[in-house]
Amino acid sequence: MLPATLSVCTDMTDVDWGKEIHGFVVKGGYDDYLYVKNALIGTYGKRQHLGDAHKVFLDIKNKNLVSWNALISSYAESGLCEEAYAAFLQMEKSCKDGLSPMRPNVISWSAVINGFASKGFGEKSLELFRQMQLAKVMANCVTISSLLSVCAELAALNVGRELHGHAIRNLVGDNILVGNGLINMYMKCGSFKEGHLVFDNLKGRDLISWNSLIGGYGMHGLGDNALIRFDEMIRAGMKPDNVSFVAILSVCSHAGLVAAGRNIFYQMTRKFRIEPNVEHYACMVDLLGRAGLLKEATDFVRNMPIEPNEYVWGALLNSCRMYKDMDIVQETASQILTLKSKITGSIMLLSNIYAANGRWDDSAKVRVSARTKGLKKIPGQSWIEVRKKVYTFSAGNSVHLGLDEVYVILEELALHMASDNHKGDSWFSQEFVYDQ
Repeated sequence: MLPATLSVCTDMTDVDWGKEIHGFVVKGGYDDYLYVKNALIGTYGKRQHLGDAHKVFLDIKNKNLVSWNALISSYAESGLCEEAYAAFLQMEKSCKDGLSPMRPNVISWSAVINGFASKGFGEKSLELFRQMQLAKVMANCVTISSLLSVCAELAALNVGRELHGHAIRNLVGDNILVGNGLINMYMKCGSFKEGHLVFDNLKGRDLISWNSLIGGYGMHGLGDNALIRFDEMIRAGMKPDNVSFVAILSVCSHAGLVAAGRNIFYQMTRKFRIEPNVEHYACMVDLLGRAGLLKEATDFVRNMPIEPNEYVWGALLNSCRMYKDMDIVQETASQILTLKSKITGSIMLLSNIYAANGRWDDSAKVRVSARTKGLKKIPGQSWIEVRKKVYTFSAGNSVHLGLDEVYVILEELALHMASDNHKGDSWFSQEFVYDQ
């Protein structure tokens, strides 16, 4: 009865009920019941009361696999992937030292892999998957789905194909979670034929399947293909959701399909009864701005029924940069500088616009303002996959194995470009890379 009650408390927003039942457990003499303690770890962990979860874990005299997994999952789901991994290693060490018969199982591995993946440490997730294979632990649908998301973000097509083979061999290729992960991975990696093949063979396709297909075409600039799939989705009886409309409006924006974008935006409310949120408005501002319709984009922002956020103003500002409209920049700048946001993209873009127009003092003031607010630009990254290993290059990070050889090749390419009458700017130089 108590574990079931705690399970209900886990789904509630207020942790006080869980604490009240914890008090009842102690007073009633149930605190020696292992399954009750394990349920308490999960309850505290779900509500991110990790100190309480860890304290309950330490109080357990004879911990079982569920105890360890509850603690590891609590840390991982709270975004504390290092702490989750530390608990995982402690469990592994206890087994190796003979202090405990439990060794990490698929739930333990999946928790730490997903924890690192959700925090953007994709390479670490892939490394852990290799270790999981060496430990002869078979990945389940959750593990494979998490890793496919990593492959999609890193454009690690070969590793994604390997996971596809792994899924087929373990008879989980038809699972909707894995299938959607495969569609997303193939489409984002630009392997449209394989993505479509998985989509066509997937039984019980859902809205995520369609959204992954549409979004994949969109991010590669294939607007017409995405619109065709969007129409097919509606004819198939699927009702688009908020994510669907963000995806298709982004497609129209990047492909310059202004008329189609306008029509879809108005269909949201008139046909599908979906109220646009700030993301949809940002897409429309970007659509109009990229097409050079700056006045219409500005009026659109002014007439929004909800408060514009940094993404809306950022989209308008980027359009001003493209079309060199300093009048709208001034109005947009005042809005961006008053926003209480930790996102630096728009502020750095504003500084660069001022610098490009010779307004060095204004550019410096914007950057000083960003530093005063404690804002820091996130370095850009790029990835390349060589022999099933993903290499990451970060702007400003010159410490990388083999980077000297990369610079030599870049310099050779620069010389070839110069000899072919291309504009050989200094952006190939090491100074540029270090400065970013």
